Order: sequence, then C-alpha cells, then structure tokens
Amino acid sequence: MTDDQQSDADIRPAALPPPADCAIGWQPSALAPVFYGYRDHTPAQGAPTRVRVFYPSIAGTPHNAAMLTGCGRYPLIVFAHGHCDSDMDHFQRWHRMPAHLARAGYVVAVPELPGIEIHPVQATTTQQVLAGTLTWMRNGWPDRDRLLPAPATGLAGHSYGALHVGILATRVPVAAVASLSGVWNDWQPGYGTKPIFQGTVPRFLAWGTIEGDGRLGDPDWNAIARPKHRAVFAEAEHYDYLPYNQQLPCRPVAGPCPHVGMATDDLLTMFFGNYLPPELWPDLPGRIPDNLVPPPLNLTPEQRFYAGGGYLTGLSTFNASSSCAVTISVELPLNKTVPMVREMLRPDADAAVRAAGLVPVFSGSSSLSAWVASQSPAPGTKVVAGSQVRMTMQTGPLP
Repeated sequence: MTDDQQSDADIRPAALPPPADCAIGWQPSALAPVFYGYRDHTPAQGAPTRVRVFYPSIAGTPHNAAMLTGCGRYPLIVFAHGHCDSDMDHFQRWHRMPAHLARAGYVVAVPELPGIEIHPVQATTTQQVLAGTLTWMRNGWPDRDRLLPAPATGLAGHSYGALHVGILATRVPVAAVASLSGVWNDWQPGYGTKPIFQGTVPRFLAWGTIEGDGRLGDPDWNAIARPKHRAVFAEAEHYDYLPYNQQLPCRPVAGPCPHVGMATDDLLTMFFGNYLPPELWPDLPGRIPDNLVPPPLNLTPEQRFYAGGGYLTGLSTFNASSSCAVTISVELPLNKTVPMVREMLRPDADAAVRAAGLVPVFSGSSSLSAWVASQSPAPGTKVVAGSQVRMTMQTGPLP
C-alpha cells in the first residue's frame, strides 16, 4: 500500500455501524477481532457428514459458545482437510486456523471427508460430501440466516483437500480460494485441465520448498489467472501448517521453523479479508496490503481486550525467528486504464484519476489553478488498481 493510500485509509470510516442490538460496537473483521466459538454437527442433525463449525463469539469458552449475532452477517468459508493415514479424526486437527478466521468475522465449516485418500478426480463421493456441506450450511445449518448469501463464499484446502476445493470452485460461484500444499503435481494429463487454471477467482497458494508434489513449479504458477498470491516457506514440510507440537501419524518429522502455521493463519486472514470482507466492512480491502502482510491494528480498548496478545502476531513471530524464511509474492490484474489528464486543472485531474481507481500524486505547484504539465504512466497504460499516477503541475498559460 502506498503512503497516499494509507493516508486515505486513515481518514475513512473503519466500518459501517452495526445494528443497535449488537452487543459490541462493531462487526468483527480481520482488523477488529473478537473471540470464537465452535460446535460439532452430525448426520443425525441433517449434516452430510461430521462437521465442526467455527464462528465469531464474545464468550470466553469456545466449545458450544453462543454465536455473536445482531452485528451483521458473515461470509462462509469451507475448509477441506487432506489425508493423514491412521488419523481417524484428522479433520479436527484443523482447529487453530478456522478459529483464527472465525475471530476475524467468518463462519468456517470443517467437514470430515470420507474417501480423502482417493485422488480427487476419482473420489466423486468425497466431492459430493464437500459440496453437500456447502449446501447444508446455507440451507440446513441452524444459524444459516447469519450468513451472507452466495457468492460470499470462500474455499480453502490442504493437500488432496486443496484439489477438492479447486474442483468445487469450477462448479459453484465463490469469492476466493486458498490452496495449502495442494498436490497439483499429482494431477495427471489424462485428468483434463487443472482446476487452478480455470476461471479468474482470486487465489492464495502456499507450499514448502522441500515438499514433493505439494510444490508448484513456475510454469503452473504462471498459468494461474490473476489475482494470485503465494507464500513459499523455506524447508517447510507438508503438515507444518498444523501446530508444531502435534504428533501426527503422517508427520514423522517437521521442518525447522515452528511458526509456519501461525504465519499462514495471518496470511489467510488477510487474503479472505481482501476478497471476502464481512457485511459491514466494504472498506476492508482498501486497508489490506497487496502482499497480505498484516498492517498495524488501530483498536479501541474494548477491541484490544478481544484481540489479546496473540491475534495477527504469527507472521511477525515467524519473521523474528532465524529458523524461518518465506518468500511472498503477488500478481494482480492489470485492469485499470490510466486516464489522459495532461493540461487538466488540478481538481479535475485529481477527480479523473480517482474515478479510474488510481491514486493521484502531485508535484510542482500546489495552486488549484495549476495544470498538469506531464504525467506518468502515460495515458492508456494498463495498471493494477490503486497504482499511482504522478503528475507535475505548472502555472501560467496553457501551451
């Protein structure tokens, strides 16, 4: 984010006000958290499989906590776990990440996926259960009226789960998709086009440098449509997103960095905050840097109480450790056109640049009667939204 964008963000309202019956003075978001709660659901309650659902809460004890209601509706995220041999309740290992997202204003459903050990192209039953979870959350979940309607939906998955959400994203409208060590190299030519090459939905991809099929090569990365974000963790293993001290049957060893999961939690929270903001935070995408590094939080005393000392600190903790390293990159669509503003008066040039979704930066005369003598980039140039247009101002007669 440029200095000009940051200064603009500082003077804009943080969010729309919540309804009068909201128990707190804001709707939770990536930049204004609360606590979280979770409940377990079973097929006896109409769910297609066992599902653990995380949600915003202001209660101090998470299990079966009351959901925060009356403060606006929340986007839905569905997370698909991967395969972990001999771990019968592996879907419940994924707790910290969905809890972190719930604190940021999301409802996150984590279903148990039968047949996850089968390649997603062949595991039609698994895909049906995943799609059925999405349908049940919107049509059968008891608190479904607290959800924003489709397509305010995010998908995320790990390993084979990442392939499953990639497939699902080609079949239902979604706002953003995250792939954590998706084994895309295991996608055979006979399976058809990889789902990550289809459509223009925003994507976040992460992997470790010493993984096998979980790494994505440059040709595949280049073939993914923008906008896209990636985080490549040095020497990280396939399951390092899970808590470092967890003993997993499928993880005989872990990478040298104990903070990969916490850093990924922060990046995912920023990613979904950017492309899938809660109902009362239309301004949120403008407050999140393109590289998804969390900005400093500007919290009220009450918000600081809910944030505590551990919210959005994963990436800073990661960066402070000598055993941790990550390369973060982003490619955004060049979908804005620089307008022709030469010889315009300053107020008119300012309005034209802002109307194009760009940021005006002036130098030279500060007089309102000054006109644009030169501009950069040139008129007609395709640039990323939020890019700067630099203009040199001059007074006196027009040439």
